[in-house]
Amino acid sequence: MSNPLPQFEASLSKYFRVEDHFALVGSISHDTPEGELRSRFDTDLYVTARARYLIVKDKVVCRDKLIDLIHEEGKFTERVKMVMYFLFMFRDPRYRQFICTVLGGNHGKWDTSIFSDTQSEFFPHAGGRKAFTNLRQFLSQTGIIDEGSWRAHMPDPSGWFPAAVQIASNSIDDVKARKSFLASPHGFLIRYGINALLNITPEGLAQLEFGGTYEESDDLLPQTELPETDTRVDIADFKSWNRVAPSKRKRGLQISTTDSIVLERASSQHFLLEERISQLCRDQGLEPMTNRHVDLVVDSLDTSILFEMKSCGLAAVRGQLRRAISQLLEYRFLYRDNLRPEVIICAVVERKPQGRLTWLISYVESLGIGLIWKNDQDDKLNCSDATSKLLVGILPQVANADF
Repeated sequence: MSNPLPQFEASLSKYFRVEDHFALVGSISHDTPEGELRSRFDTDLYVTARARYLIVKDKVVCRDKLIDLIHEEGKFTERVKMVMYFLFMFRDPRYRQFICTVLGGNHGKWDTSIFSDTQSEFFPHAGGRKAFTNLRQFLSQTGIIDEGSWRAHMPDPSGWFPAAVQIASNSIDDVKARKSFLASPHGFLIRYGINALLNITPEGLAQLEFGGTYEESDDLLPQTELPETDTRVDIADFKSWNRVAPSKRKRGLQISTTDSIVLERASSQHFLLEERISQLCRDQGLEPMTNRHVDLVVDSLDTSILFEMKSCGLAAVRGQLRRAISQLLEYRFLYRDNLRPEVIICAVVERKPQGRLTWLISYVESLGIGLIWKNDQDDKLNCSDATSKLLVGILPQVANADF
């Protein structure tokens, strides 16, 4: 396999503070045309932010997991700083090479005494000494090194590296390499000799344990285990939906788990989908309920509607929709004695299947499953005509183009 590492070369000679990039990225609330951002920010600031941090498709900046993270954190936290550091260094081949072959030349451990020298020869055709000092200042702004003493402070990876992996994976074009990175970030960093990005040796990295990602791995569906002779689950733990938005949770609280449901529900986009559907139901006098497995269920006369929400980046639409279908079918079966005689199941996804994935809409319809998606350009919902007909008798709002 050829080297699958990203090749986004950001400007090394012009200097911008990382806080300025944080403000630009944090200003993005939905998929946004590049021209709109250029009109609101300094052009050079946007160009460097695009190369360091952003995912751009057809001149549109995509709202991705980095933007979600910044909105969830609400300010320039240590977690945000570290994710921005990792993403920048992971994407830019020149800085990545410098950190991994020069700064981390001792099996991945940093020799920060290098920062007391000019070292201009490391970037002879890409900014020279200015590029080197810009890197030094960037690491100082993110709190990773102390200016003057140049001592390194790499925070506990368990607090930020899982998020960095999920975000950085979208910068890998090769699908197999991206899946490899998500499945084993330790092995990926060691295989490509870039463990120095964490200021750690291969042996030290291999001993670390992190929570898992959930969107793009092959099989991280919720584990439902029942006694050998039982095919039903107890519904006693259903309660009214009243979850709190991730950004309003106690600051500093980190999700440290491999439970796929807990990880998903920690996503701001997952919460947004839950909140929108919950409000649609309450507007019709229906009480949305939730439990350990089911994101939302509402009862109306002799009908129950099961909703499964899925946040999904550009590369995860198909995988997430497949998981939603599988979970909905399982939940309809497992909770069959506790649901109304008629059951409607509906997948709610962050992005509409488009382009070569448009067929998924017809496929979902062929299964008799409803499909609702969030518009790329705003936070409103939309659905297929078949889904509108399926739900309109209970949720008449779905008859509108945007609801």
